[in-house]
Amino acid sequence: MIGAATIRNALEARQEEIIEQIAHVVSIDSPTFPGKGTNAVSSHFAEKYRAMGADVVMIPGTHETGDHLLATFHGGRKDGPHIFLIGHCDTVFPEGTTAQRPFTVKEDIAYGPGVADMKGCLVTCQFVMEALLAEGFEEFGKISVLYDTDEERGNPSSREVIERVGKDAAAALIIESGRANGSIVSSRKGSCFGRLRVSGVSAHAGVDPEKGRSAVHELAHQMVAIQNLERAGGTVNITGLSGGRRPHIVADEASCHVEMRAERQAIFDTMTDELRRITSSPHIEGTHSEFQELGGRPVMEFNAGTKRLVSIAEEIAEDAGVEFMHAPSGGGSDGNYLSPLGVAVLDGLGPVGGNLHTDEEYLELDSIAPRGALLGGLIERLSSK
Repeated sequence: MIGAATIRNALEARQEEIIEQIAHVVSIDSPTFPGKGTNAVSSHFAEKYRAMGADVVMIPGTHETGDHLLATFHGGRKDGPHIFLIGHCDTVFPEGTTAQRPFTVKEDIAYGPGVADMKGCLVTCQFVMEALLAEGFEEFGKISVLYDTDEERGNPSSREVIERVGKDAAAALIIESGRANGSIVSSRKGSCFGRLRVSGVSAHAGVDPEKGRSAVHELAHQMVAIQNLERAGGTVNITGLSGGRRPHIVADEASCHVEMRAERQAIFDTMTDELRRITSSPHIEGTHSEFQELGGRPVMEFNAGTKRLVSIAEEIAEDAGVEFMHAPSGGGSDGNYLSPLGVAVLDGLGPVGGNLHTDEEYLELDSIAPRGALLGGLIERLSSK
């Protein structure tokens, strides 16, 4: 076995090179749309993985996203397990942000758009694979590395790719950044969000209000009922309320945004079923409601497979010099799509970062080598199973 300590030493020796490459990819504006920037990022890493000997395929994006990078390594164990690594090239920041807030380093903390979520993680994963191969890592089955381009918008293009490539994986390792306190992520809530629209009947509010059917009134009833779907392990958030046009007209339209999250799939399914029941049964006769689901992810549950990965990671963490902690997260990631397929998933395996999606987003540079060592140790150990 190569071991996490050896991988850490290799990464520490290349720390400046790693930081230089992080600076380079952070300098590329790569919002999900348009796909020009994400294509530049995925193409950059395609060149790096080809140089390592991987079979590299650029999967054309759909829904106007960029192209997804899939790099596949085939080892000497033809019957060895399939290990799946996933990250994303897109950020939440619009074009022009890198010129306003370029990559900077202050006291071993790096700042810049997407530095932790998740360009520093993409670079770290690349260098981990380089370190493993340089140390003679050959006895593995198959390792797939997917860098998609649309995670920040709910994977409209890459979900099918994630599920197709990962369905037979023995383990999926998601290289999102570690939490600000250093925790890896062992479970994630599922989510569903969309727009609830209510149509009613307009009428003069003073002359003949009885002829009207208020969409606002109906929506108010539905919002209360939907908010009451909250329960232990499940939350509801209603925003974006609008309705009616003028004070003297009974509102013939109203709408709001609804988002639900849950930590167990059974809870999530119950809540979404009840949402559909509420919106299909009007409280005020003559009104009609429609919930348009705009996105969401299934639940990434903590299950027996996750428990096994956590146990292995805890052992490797000591060799890597990492204080081991794991925790749930309310947010979603690429890993949410694999857990329902029965794949064991562990997330948040990149370097430590914080203030994600804000102007203060940061990455702890001194976490790159130890966290990379943990990731590399996991890849090696799981490949030997």
